[in-house]
Amino acid sequence: MIVLSVFLIASVVTIVNSIDLTVLTIYGYTRYFNPVIPRAGHLRVDKHSLGVIDISPDHDRTIESSGFFFNVNTVFGRLPFVCLGVADADRDYLIHRAGDSLGEGRMPIAGMPEAVVSEGIVRNRRLKLGDVIASPADSGALLSVPDPVKLVGILHGPTWIAFTSKQYTDSALPLVPHSVLVTTHNVKDQVSFGDSLFNTLDKRRVEVFSFHSLVNELRSTLSSMYLIMALVNGTVIFVVAMMAGMLSNIYFTQRVSEFAVLSAIGLRRRTLILHAVSETAILTSIGWVLGILVTWGMMSALRGRVFEPRGMLINPHDLFAYAYTLPIPIFITLFAIATISIRLNQLDPVTIIERR
Repeated sequence: MIVLSVFLIASVVTIVNSIDLTVLTIYGYTRYFNPVIPRAGHLRVDKHSLGVIDISPDHDRTIESSGFFFNVNTVFGRLPFVCLGVADADRDYLIHRAGDSLGEGRMPIAGMPEAVVSEGIVRNRRLKLGDVIASPADSGALLSVPDPVKLVGILHGPTWIAFTSKQYTDSALPLVPHSVLVTTHNVKDQVSFGDSLFNTLDKRRVEVFSFHSLVNELRSTLSSMYLIMALVNGTVIFVVAMMAGMLSNIYFTQRVSEFAVLSAIGLRRRTLILHAVSETAILTSIGWVLGILVTWGMMSALRGRVFEPRGMLINPHDLFAYAYTLPIPIFITLFAIATISIRLNQLDPVTIIERR
């Protein structure tokens, strides 16, 4: 019962957290560079905003970028993901900065409808080299392309990014707004720098994609879901603790003569309580560990075959999900302490032994 309860709670929390993990993965590139996008009606970022960026002390590079969008699978449905059109040198710089590297295939040829994308996107879309990642026939695309764009390279690494040549996007999509990608001297300063840009730049002129702004928006959106999850898990934990406590009472009743004999030969009530409770604590701890192992095994087995192709990025090693199950063994043990202590304090060994 404890194993199944731990599996239920941990798997539910892991799946709910996949929403958070999916969005953070999709927009994880904002930890390495911050896109600054002109507002509607403008093709390029205005000079005033560029000037504010240039005088920032942590600023390193401002890279002009154009691009197109293709869809990726998520728990929310299909969402647009940007394929950045930048110069070759800037592309190599950003890939290295994000911790990725070319693992298969090659880089796009200048002016050709080709793209290189991260392996996470490849798994998400079930792509292989030579497949088309975007085409004029795509439905629901935020910004369609005039030509089929082929996948010619796969990047290995943790960050989801996609690149094409700037020559292609400039010629094929001349009216698409050009954003700038802003980086810092030190990668570790990028997140705080993005927050500074988000708070400093005029939001009527540009939109800044910063890591924390995306995270805060996501957490605010999911706050009700997390509340519901907490209430459901709390109810499950309470019910399991009550049932386990009742079972402890039943087992104790079956062994009451044993405790009566131990009490009659001189063992203190405190020792008997410690003996009974320690058995409960050991059994619940073993059940909790087995539940964690079962959850980890099931989530690991289903991760690549079931969840990722459907746009759900789960983490079988999610410590938060496992920490959520800790109240199960704790509350069961506390419930056992309360109930067994009362029974032992009311125990009359002489009467029980005479009846036996």
